[in-house]
Amino acid sequence: MVIKITLCLIFFFLGWFYTPVALKETSGDCISNTILLYNESGRTIISKSRWDMMKGGEQLYHSSVIKDIQEGGDAKNFSVDRTLNVEVDFHRDSLTVDTVKAFRINGPETSDPEYGRYIDPLSELGFTSRIYIFYINGRFLLGFRDLPLSFCQR
Repeated sequence: MVIKITLCLIFFFLGWFYTPVALKETSGDCISNTILLYNESGRTIISKSRWDMMKGGEQLYHSSVIKDIQEGGDAKNFSVDRTLNVEVDFHRDSLTVDTVKAFRINGPETSDPEYGRYIDPLSELGFTSRIYIFYINGRFLLGFRDLPLSFCQR
């Protein structure tokens, strides 16, 4: 009986620490959609984004449409498209993401004084953040500590 309990504990701890590696190696493509709203005096900005993560999670494609709605009702739309290479460092309950390469396909630069701050910061070279992993109702959700924000739709 002691041997069975010992083996169970060993496999439990091996599984606990091996899970992030297994998730990375077996993960498929992931598509995630986000919507960010910014209410400012005289205008509202709506940023609808789609993230396509390739197998292994180290290459991303970001596409968004940013809508600038002025107080008078006039709206201006523009697209933002980026490809990114990231380095991912797995932890027990989270991962640290570093954007090591970012290529602008379309849209303003993130340094643009008028619209740069509405472009998702992950799409900027040098971005670093810790992303937490949640498992709820059979789905993996990603977000910040105690705040899941998005999930893989595929």
